[in-house]
Amino acid sequence: MDSKNKNLNINEVARLAGVSKKSVSRVLNGQKGVSDATREHIKSIMAEVGYQPSRQARALASAQSFLLGLAYNNQNPSYVLDLLNGSQLAANALGYEIVMHRMDANNRAVDEIISFMRRSGCDGLILTPPLSESASIVAKLCDEGWPVVRIAGDNADFPMPQIRYNDRTAALKITNQLIAAGHSAIAFIGGPANAGPTLRRLAGVRDAMALNDLNLNEADIQYGDFTFESGRRCAELLLAQDHRPSAVICANDEMAAGVFQAAAALELTIPRELSVTGFDNSPVASHLWPPLTSVRQPVQEMTALAVELLVNPRDQTEAIQQFEAQVVTRASTAHINS
Repeated sequence: MDSKNKNLNINEVARLAGVSKKSVSRVLNGQKGVSDATREHIKSIMAEVGYQPSRQARALASAQSFLLGLAYNNQNPSYVLDLLNGSQLAANALGYEIVMHRMDANNRAVDEIISFMRRSGCDGLILTPPLSESASIVAKLCDEGWPVVRIAGDNADFPMPQIRYNDRTAALKITNQLIAAGHSAIAFIGGPANAGPTLRRLAGVRDAMALNDLNLNEADIQYGDFTFESGRRCAELLLAQDHRPSAVICANDEMAAGVFQAAAALELTIPRELSVTGFDNSPVASHLWPPLTSVRQPVQEMTALAVELLVNPRDQTEAIQQFEAQVVTRASTAHINS
């Protein structure tokens, strides 16, 4: 048999294997209706001749596109790269491809995401924050009936798989570390005030402060938009106070980098005069000097699980899969008296 033939189609594979085209199609798509012996025989023929079915051929045979959509509007390049890497590797291993769709923050998000799904023909959708935290988007997708998995999201009352990590507990842990190092004047820089990550991480900071009989003053809370510039602006306001904080907890690493710049402009030394922490453990955390204490968010693992849930759905579609976040301690924090 000529194993050099690169132009075989499903009909020729069926002829070589001595079976029907439908049997080959069932093997390609992992469907029942073929005996184990026949399945192995067909697979051996495909391996011998080097047959690789095209996505289009598989789609025609199974009425599936073998495409999975991933909708996002996060502006953080490292976060988007983690989304792509985690989802693409998992999807490719299962014979699927990822179609990423960037959305702008606007009032037509619901219409845009529905249009994307209809236009792309994707078999399912991974919805990432903050889109996954929009009740209107989630409700509409439920009405449409497409398989959807949410990354993060606070609305648990929808029949849709949800994957998140415990950033509230992570914020509590990182705050407790600062308190144990002698800090009591602690400030917080969040993203938009109504954003889920901001609310959860601020709640974790408040939890730790309350457990240690400390107060988080409203003047020590600032809201940015998860960008470097907003972190710098918020830090300038915090550090201009008569009683400036000795530590600043930021809701992501980009804003923490902005705090570094604001501190440098005031000739404040990190961590001797100001301790700073971030969130997400993005590449910028290890590139800053001193390296930034941050929280590792398992984005790649979460998106890989989302792919698995779309391709091989489980019985409990309402189930919440939760990952634990890990505090990565580096040199941007120190004891207040050191």
